[in-house]
Amino acid sequence: PRGVGFTTRRTMDFKGQKLAERMYQVILVIAGIIAFLAGYLSGSFDTMSYIFTCGVIVAVILCVPDWNYFNQHPVKWLPIDEDHPDWETKYKPQMEAKGGAKGRKQESKKKR
Repeated sequence: PRGVGFTTRRTMDFKGQKLAERMYQVILVIAGIIAFLAGYLSGSFDTMSYIFTCGVIVAVILCVPDWNYFNQHPVKWLPIDEDHPDWETKYKPQMEAKGGAKGRKQESKKKR
């Protein structure tokens, strides 16, 4: 099992992205509610702003870095075989021979 530490590989999987987004939303909503109540009860906008800013900082620390708990479901890509060549060997030379993306844009303008 993987730990909770920081990883040097930037490989957040799709479920990890969803988890990070959900965590960020929940933390911000909870921080907003707590900040509003504290600001209302104390009658201080500064208190409310300070508490909400602390919540944003906590959310950023927990959700922005690529922690290992966001990488629990890695994507397994299919291997390249002879029937399915990769971009560099098949499609890129064809695009360069045709003049790349600029060639296609010029052709579409000529047809109009």
